[in-house]
Amino acid sequence: MQMQAAIRNNPGLVIPEKYHQVFVQAYSEGKLTKPEDAGHVIAALALRADNSLSGQFVSWDSEECSRFRAK
Repeated sequence: MQMQAAIRNNPGLVIPEKYHQVFVQAYSEGKLTKPEDAGHVIAALALRADNSLSGQFVSWDSEECSRFRAK
């Protein structure tokens, strides 16, 4: 969560200014994700993803990744 605070408090320094407001808005609306939630999916994908996902762009919270989320 310190990284998220650093992004919010330093517009244009950590991420480009054009993305900063989107990030701040997501925070104010409670839409930011805990790093460990997305991290768990990324690790599970690295270890257990089958070839059907190869070459695709998928979001950590998509239906395709539902089986890789922590229960």
